[in-house]
Amino acid sequence: MSTRPDAELLKIETQVIELVSPPELLRFESLADLYDQYMAILGSVEHRCPRGMRVAFDCYHFFHLVKLKKSYQTDFKMATEKDAILACKEGFGEYALDVKRASELSWLPDIIKEPHEIYEYAEKKTADEVFIREYQKSGSPFKVFLVKREGDYLLPVTSMTVKRPAIKEHLRGTKLWPK
Repeated sequence: MSTRPDAELLKIETQVIELVSPPELLRFESLADLYDQYMAILGSVEHRCPRGMRVAFDCYHFFHLVKLKKSYQTDFKMATEKDAILACKEGFGEYALDVKRASELSWLPDIIKEPHEIYEYAEKKTADEVFIREYQKSGSPFKVFLVKREGDYLLPVTSMTVKRPAIKEHLRGTKLWPK
């Protein structure tokens, strides 16, 4: 039996989160334009989370973050695709992508720098951790950013918006931030 007062036993810290509108969506006219913006906002800038860990974006992460496809092909190598991507200055050529996810790439710096929560997945399938941020918007107010740990830095896996009932799937595990 504890000798601490009940008030201490029931003390629960709450975090007041001010919800804001999400950042402006990316606008792009072609695959080359989208890739250039990806490299400008994610690939050529150092990003660190509140824990001080670096999130490293490389050119090849572009494929998964925008769900790039060519016919039935979804596995790409930048060495063989880069010239074709940069040549798509009008439209998307033979490629398809998830326009919604691509336009929301502009949200990722915000989610990395100021997530509302970071969890380590209890059961690791495709990612080790998830960054979660809630925005003031209807429909799917949560944006999640999944990452894999690689030594002392993090690598992007994917990102998507999530509806309120489905966010619980990302909350299973150990809360890493804030503690």
